[in-house]
Amino acid sequence: MSSDSAILAKQLHEARAAAQTIDIGREAVASVDAAYEIQAAFIELSGGDLKGWKVTALTRNDQQKFGTDHAVAGALLGDFVHSSGSQLSLSSFVAPLIECEIAFLLGADLPPHSSGYSRDEVEAAISAVVPVVEFPDSRIGRDAPDLLKLADVMNNGALVAGKPLEDWRPLDLARIDVRLECDGELIVEGASARILGDPVLALLALANAYPLPAPLRAGQIVTTGTCTNPVAVRPGRYIASFSGLGDVEVRFTA
Repeated sequence: MSSDSAILAKQLHEARAAAQTIDIGREAVASVDAAYEIQAAFIELSGGDLKGWKVTALTRNDQQKFGTDHAVAGALLGDFVHSSGSQLSLSSFVAPLIECEIAFLLGADLPPHSSGYSRDEVEAAISAVVPVVEFPDSRIGRDAPDLLKLADVMNNGALVAGKPLEDWRPLDLARIDVRLECDGELIVEGASARILGDPVLALLALANAYPLPAPLRAGQIVTTGTCTNPVAVRPGRYIASFSGLGDVEVRFTA
């Protein structure tokens, strides 16, 4: 690992812990490989407590922003993954957004596969489907280059996970409706079809997107992108409802 990567990872790690923004040169990260080297150092600084991944760049247009032809991912780290019913403070973030997502809990490893994974192989590795809400947050500014965002664990601020559904195969993953309320007021609606028409395809894309900062392992959670338009977080009680899958609840204080 280069000394520049280690220094940048330390700066990003400290900025996240302090909920502060930092000024980093726009050309500091030149490639996906460089971003992943920084993420790997970020994971080490977090004690190696890697809970999973958030996948993005699922379309060709988005991949071009990263200078690649495949999906990319940001690490989900232990201190920032919570269970439904948690209470979080806005003071622990810079300017968080809230997104409602479909995630998969892996029941088997998905190591690099020389000929690529099939959908059936990826589905066989899924132990449960999980409703989640993600809170993107930027320590580097929302107009920062995408590669710099990728280095900063793809702008993850926190993840709150609902109850895993182990008997998920009868569920039509392409037809999950999503509603998000704050203090009883509907603020946004969406649908799982927004994720490539079927969220499983996002997991498949990630499994076939090696090299990654670390392998996909059993017990990790992979969240597949937002089913709803991002909304700025304000203090209040949020409930995200996923048809056939369950609810996720989180309360934000000032």
